[in-house]
Amino acid sequence: MFGKPKHHNDNQPAETRSVRRLRARLDESHQLHALTTDPLLGAVRADRFRISVTRSMWLFLAIGLGFTTTGVQAFLAGKLTPADPLWWGAWLVEPALAGILITLLRWEAEMLSAGLDVEHKAVKRLKHVLLSATLITNVWSSLCPATGTVNAGNVFLHLVVPAVVYLIAEVMPVITHRCNQARDNALASHQAPAATPPALAEVTAAVPSPVAVVESAAVVTTHARLRLPAQMVAALDAKTQDVRAQGRELTAQDVQDAVKVPADYAARIVRDLAA
Repeated sequence: MFGKPKHHNDNQPAETRSVRRLRARLDESHQLHALTTDPLLGAVRADRFRISVTRSMWLFLAIGLGFTTTGVQAFLAGKLTPADPLWWGAWLVEPALAGILITLLRWEAEMLSAGLDVEHKAVKRLKHVLLSATLITNVWSSLCPATGTVNAGNVFLHLVVPAVVYLIAEVMPVITHRCNQARDNALASHQAPAATPPALAEVTAAVPSPVAVVESAAVVTTHARLRLPAQMVAALDAKTQDVRAQGRELTAQDVQDAVKVPADYAARIVRDLAA
C-alpha cells in the first residue's frame, strides 16, 4: 500500500501490523504538515477570510441603513401625509446618501486590494458628511416626533444604529487592509530565499568542505520548501554526503533509506535538492 515491501535482515525482527500502521500514519502526517504549512495556502485562506468578513459587514451595513432610512423620512416628511409627493420623495434621500457611501466604500476596498493608499482628507470629509447627516436627522426625528410622545427606546436606537453604521464604514477599510497584509506576508515568505545567512553559516561551520557546504545548503533549502523536521534534515544531510562520497547522485531510494517517507515525497525531495 505504501510502496514496495522492504526485505528485512534475518537477525532483524519483522515489523508488526501496529508498527506498519503507525508508520503509515506518520508518513501521512509528514505530507499533511507539508501541505498545511505551505505559504500559498495561507495566502488563499487570508483572501477567503477577507471575502467572508466583508460580505457579512456589507449585509449588516445594508440592514442598518435600511433602519436609518425611516428616521430620515420621518425628519423630512414631518406632518405630511402620503397624499403629498414630498412624503414619498423623503424615502429616496437616505438611499441616495447610502448609495454614495457604499460606492465610496467599494472604491476604498478595491484600492486597498491593489495596495494603494486611500487616506485622503476629501474621502474622510465625504464619509463624515454622509454619516453625520444620517445621525442628525435620525436623532432629531426621534426627539421631535410628528405624532405621539418621545420614546426613550426609539431615541436610543436612532442614536446607536447610525453610530454603528458610521463605525462599520470606518472599520471596513481596516479589515481589507489587514487581510491583504496577511496575504502579502504569506506570499513574501513563499518567495523569500529559503536559506538565510545565519543558517548557512552554521552549516558551513559544521562542514568546512566546499562540496559539503553546497550539499548542506541544498538540504537547508529543501527543509524550508517542504517544512521538514530538524531530525529529517540531519538525516538527509548525512545521507547526501555519503552518496556524494560514493561518486553518484542522490536517488529517491536513498532518501527513503535515510528518512521514512513515501516514494512520491522522496522523489520531490530529490527534485528540490537537484534544483
